[in-house]
Amino acid sequence: MAVRTRARATWEAVLTDRYATWRTHPLQERTVLYEAFGGNGMLDNPEALFRYLLDQPDMTDLEHVWTLDDLERHPDVVAEFADHPRVRFVATSSAGYFKALATAKYLVNNATFQPRFAKRPGQVYINTWHGVPLKHMGYDMPEGGPESRNIVRNFLQADYLLSANGFMTDTMYRSAYRMQGVFAGAVLEEGQPRIDRMVRALADPEGTRGRLREAGLDVGDRRVVLYAPTWRGESFSAPWVNAAQLLATVRELQQSVDSEHVVVLLKVHQVIYDAVRERVPDCDFLVPHDVPTNVVLAGTDVLVTDYSSIFFDFGPTGRPVVHFVPDVEEYAGSRGVYLRPEELRGPVCSTVPDLHKAVDAALAGDPIGALDGLDGEQPAHPAFDSPMDGNVCERVVDVTMRGRPESGYRVFRDFGTEKEKLLVYLGSLKSQGITTSALNLLRHLDYDRFDVTAFYPYSRGRDRRRNMDLVDPRVRVVPRVPVFAATRRRRREETKNLMVKGLPETFTRAHVDFWTTEWQRMFGASRFDHLIDFSGYGCYTPFLYSVVEADHKAIWLHNDMYADMQRETENRHLEDRLNAVFSTYRRFDSLVSVSEELDRVNQEKLAAYARPEQFTFAVNTMDAERVLRMAGVAGDDTPDDTNVDPGVAAASRRAAGAPARVSVPTDNIAAAMSVLLEHYQPRDVIREARSRARLTRAPSSSGTVTFVSVGRLSPEKNHTRLIRAFAKVHEQSPHTALVILGGGDLEPQLHELVLSLGLTDAVTLAGQVDNPYAIMREADCFVLSSDYEGQPMVILEARTLGLPVVTTSFSSVRDSVPEDAGVVVPLSVKGVADGMRRFLAGKVPASTLDAEEYNRRAMEQFYAAIGAPVRVDDPS
Repeated sequence: MAVRTRARATWEAVLTDRYATWRTHPLQERTVLYEAFGGNGMLDNPEALFRYLLDQPDMTDLEHVWTLDDLERHPDVVAEFADHPRVRFVATSSAGYFKALATAKYLVNNATFQPRFAKRPGQVYINTWHGVPLKHMGYDMPEGGPESRNIVRNFLQADYLLSANGFMTDTMYRSAYRMQGVFAGAVLEEGQPRIDRMVRALADPEGTRGRLREAGLDVGDRRVVLYAPTWRGESFSAPWVNAAQLLATVRELQQSVDSEHVVVLLKVHQVIYDAVRERVPDCDFLVPHDVPTNVVLAGTDVLVTDYSSIFFDFGPTGRPVVHFVPDVEEYAGSRGVYLRPEELRGPVCSTVPDLHKAVDAALAGDPIGALDGLDGEQPAHPAFDSPMDGNVCERVVDVTMRGRPESGYRVFRDFGTEKEKLLVYLGSLKSQGITTSALNLLRHLDYDRFDVTAFYPYSRGRDRRRNMDLVDPRVRVVPRVPVFAATRRRRREETKNLMVKGLPETFTRAHVDFWTTEWQRMFGASRFDHLIDFSGYGCYTPFLYSVVEADHKAIWLHNDMYADMQRETENRHLEDRLNAVFSTYRRFDSLVSVSEELDRVNQEKLAAYARPEQFTFAVNTMDAERVLRMAGVAGDDTPDDTNVDPGVAAASRRAAGAPARVSVPTDNIAAAMSVLLEHYQPRDVIREARSRARLTRAPSSSGTVTFVSVGRLSPEKNHTRLIRAFAKVHEQSPHTALVILGGGDLEPQLHELVLSLGLTDAVTLAGQVDNPYAIMREADCFVLSSDYEGQPMVILEARTLGLPVVTTSFSSVRDSVPEDAGVVVPLSVKGVADGMRRFLAGKVPASTLDAEEYNRRAMEQFYAAIGAPVRVDDPS
């Protein structure tokens, strides 16, 4: 696997080099590059535009380049244009492909270009898309943000997005893909070019049937019932190939009709066509994927579909549509749909007998094939309004290539917003304090005032995916894949700058070009009012921000940054890297420490890198409701010494998706599990069990006093001091236990220390757990032994749970632990041990955090730090 991974990375680097090299060549002003479904054929809207342009007298100087995934897989279309002097084909990811992608003036795609694609100045990108949406798209889907990452990037880079109607513009572009507020191009709402193909095919029924026969479909003179379902599965990149189910449906339909006069054909989605063809190689009813869908529709008498947008194209023909949706409730509840069943045109069937009945009725002449209980009325819905005059291609080319005034067409550039636009880099999203703070911040932003976009490195890792899922759903996320549109030499140079040399005093042309290209690749022509690097530990984001204008730029300092730079690590990698980060500080308006005391420390130690007026502070927010919910604290379970609002607890239960109270049998684990699975997903039950299973003994077992500490196992946390201090306490008070939650490189050394001190029965190194709060709640006292911290969120979380706190006296400690909330002890083994003894003696105070007031002050500080202070007339 490692060899394959390295080989893949090497090949990807070669491809990027090809593309980047051609980007230095001049644009070919009269060249058009077409791509449909990632090179899956000459298809859909791009094909319609291509054939229109090829026939236009004023476009005879255009050179047309088509992308195909494999030229040998498409012999018919290659042969059709083999002798055409202005048409050529290139294989996806070939040298010719990257030349065309980098130098063609016009780019036409109905889906997306590769992640390395960055539109050059002067290129015109026309994204036609491939249908009016019925099923949920973009951010409306489960995990829609991360799954739509490349679509969003492509849309942001497009000059024109084509739309069939206002429903598609508003539902898909403005809302589902959240272009409203950030899209700088135009939506051309003049219909789908592929409809022109259907108009011409409808006018030539004999030619259309001849095209079907040429494709190997035995239609003869029979009427055609076309079954055209959408793809299934959780991800477009990993669809579920339900070939057996599809074939069974087609065969049952064929048996239910008069085969002498009716034939049933199957048209599957492009994403599963190859897999279905492999399973039924000799099938004579599977429509080849290189036959344009709208040509097939023109030859169709009755369409049977489910959630596919194909029926929007078919609707204007006036021919009957039957919707076969046996899983309608499940699908609507998981993926989701924009139209209710009663809003669809034609009957909606959930069983095979009803399907047969509806198809028979449609073939018999009922215009919609109404079933019993349906009134047969055609619903009026804006989703069905789409031009079908045969002139869509002409209007699209008029605007995008002929330069006709936009005022004569349905062109929309109203994608601005009155809100302030905020772009924030969240960091790696590894489970750590910075990630927790970033996620908490997103939950507390004023979304009536701010349009918020966030980005982070995309990852398939379980830990990061879990944190990706926790990003506030109101945020527009643009996950970044690790690729630059630059040559290997330039990537090496910039990597050295990022990791060692830092930001140059004076920007070179090479610097500006490199990072302007990266901004274009990520965000197109979008611009933001506020740019925030919430991570603060890398140079990628400061370098990226260096080439774009904004009203205010801010970077977060989550720690004593100079002390962090000097931290002892195996390779001392932080010294060079943080020196490089420090070099970017002069380019920011605000350097935001996460506590007032930390601001003083950083201002003093980093004076050589920034002016005094750049330094400020804003404490991190916290999500008390989530902490309580994950700890299992709700309603009557709230500890007596907390002041949690019962309404908050009730909201926590609602957010968890569980009823207020359920009875769980305690004498039968299988029965108990059945009850749990009625209210929680299996993965959530497993995750919680996994967290508890990491403990070798349960906290707070009978007669035992349990101390708990949470944090990554790294030098500055100084768990060695904590374990040695606990050893002294345990020697005098053997009824004590210590649980340490967190993972890190020091775990083996700490295990050795525990063993050498004879504490294996008293100290548990539980490692990284998914839910630390449930374990913290069962402990008696929270202990932190760090040498330095920025603002330790875990102390605030412990206080939310009502835990007494013992902590070392790092510089910013009093921002988290006031006098009545715990005890602060010296940075020594003796100091920590004395603090733990004071708790055992009942001399450590505890007060529950007033989360609402705390967060109010935190957000006031945040808005001031980013140059957007709370307005006096703001009712909040």
